[in-house]
Amino acid sequence: MKELYKDIYKFEIPLPKSALKEINIYVIKSEGRSLVIDTGYNNDESKKYMKENLAKIGLEIKDCDLFLTHLHADHTGLATFFEDNGSSVYTGKKEGALINDNTKDSYWEYFMTFPALYDMAGVLTLEDYIGHKFKLSHELNFIGLEIGEIFKVGDYEFEVLDLRGHTPWHIGLYEKNHKFLFGGDTVLDPITPNITFWGFEYGNILGLYINTLKKLMTVGIDVILSSHRAPISNPNKRISEIIYHHYLRFQEILDSMNCDRDDYTIREISSKITWRIRANSWEEFPIEQKWFAVGETMVHMVYLMEYGYVECKKVGGALKFKKIKSDIMEEYEEYKKGEI
Repeated sequence: MKELYKDIYKFEIPLPKSALKEINIYVIKSEGRSLVIDTGYNNDESKKYMKENLAKIGLEIKDCDLFLTHLHADHTGLATFFEDNGSSVYTGKKEGALINDNTKDSYWEYFMTFPALYDMAGVLTLEDYIGHKFKLSHELNFIGLEIGEIFKVGDYEFEVLDLRGHTPWHIGLYEKNHKFLFGGDTVLDPITPNITFWGFEYGNILGLYINTLKKLMTVGIDVILSSHRAPISNPNKRISEIIYHHYLRFQEILDSMNCDRDDYTIREISSKITWRIRANSWEEFPIEQKWFAVGETMVHMVYLMEYGYVECKKVGGALKFKKIKSDIMEEYEEYKKGEI
């Protein structure tokens, strides 16, 4: 347990069998209602760590309200537990609707149409998808926040920021007087946030994420209090590194493809590019990690499709890709010069 600012505390909740290892939980203590930011998984271990750490600063669940940055299970898992103990639960209006959709079988039936697109039908299973394993048991009666709304807790006054990209409607809390941001999973260090495919109806979500990063560089943030790993004390430097990482990934994908083929699948491309994971080959990847890998490959392909670097067709349920242009780093150099 650390006090980062006056009445603002941080502690960690372990995330068993996850590459993320743990999640940072932030608490703003107030003479009125205190606020907890995100929760850990929907399991007994997260509940135990939550209660024990709140007790260290003289709080119980019933003393706290809850703010959810986004829908992922490691951030929302205990939300119904808070609600059942009398807490108000705050999140973005649109993200909250998506959180509730995740409790429905119809959402997961739609989600399971993605493996066929990736040429991974019969390989990727719902049982191996961590978001389903620790999903909420029922819908939340959340209080929906608007982008730009002012949200006050104790002596702090936060602006609700639009941080879309890691999830479709991710939000954060920016304290302009102290210039820090509760940023959820938008900017992480040294790992990069997973940006994944949510369906074609969400468009080029990786492009949306990159635009979110560019906008954050103009806000005037001194510290990002992220949900994983350490706080980020030089946000613009880290944001630049993440943008560069994605351009390198675009180029790696293009370099893995030959122009004389029009049948590259997400599975094949994912197996050709590099991943930070302890496995000797694509075949040895745990299924849980393959879910993340193919989803991330897919959003890079959607970006490349939008800007004319690849073409796509659907054959027998799977997407097949053809390379049209070979070099995207020229686009990055133009961005660096401030011309786009």
